[in-house]
Amino acid sequence: MKERIIAALTELSYTRGFYNFTMDELAGQAGMSKRTVYRYFSSKEEIIEAALDQFMADVAGGIGSIVSEGKNPAEMFAALVKHLTQTSGRLINPLVLQDLRVHYPHFWHKIEDFRTEKIQHFIKLIMAKKGYARDIDPQIFMAAFLASIQAVINPEFILDNGLTFDGAVSQLVEIFTYGLVGQNGTS
Repeated sequence: MKERIIAALTELSYTRGFYNFTMDELAGQAGMSKRTVYRYFSSKEEIIEAALDQFMADVAGGIGSIVSEGKNPAEMFAALVKHLTQTSGRLINPLVLQDLRVHYPHFWHKIEDFRTEKIQHFIKLIMAKKGYARDIDPQIFMAAFLASIQAVINPEFILDNGLTFDGAVSQLVEIFTYGLVGQNGTS
């Protein structure tokens, strides 16, 4: 039942965000009574948190699989972008980002903490692969990458610049994987 309620929230969030739906609408989307919804979750906020927790667990599981496949760093980054795009799906959309920014910033901070931890682990694994990563100080790379993510992959930047979550992630990973200028100044 909890999964059904979370799935209903995910569907509603695509057209209504996290803030602009009622518990009656959520119950209707889930095909159950509001009373049944409240049997499993005490509030709308608790359901939102459960959906975000599930999203983060799905992301973490995918990262574990990507790392264990033994690909080179560029392939790992590409797989990571593909995984994030597939995982974010309907849940991470402009309405949800706006609601996180305005009504649920504490949830965005929770996502940021999770993201920082997972990215640090991912980058350490990539830099540990001998013969693939350039000879760059890992602390400098990590600080630059995390600062870039915090600056770009957040509701304000994405919404203010008319971007999508997936597009912003893809561009940022592209820049850090291949740089801004191609070999001999070509792109």
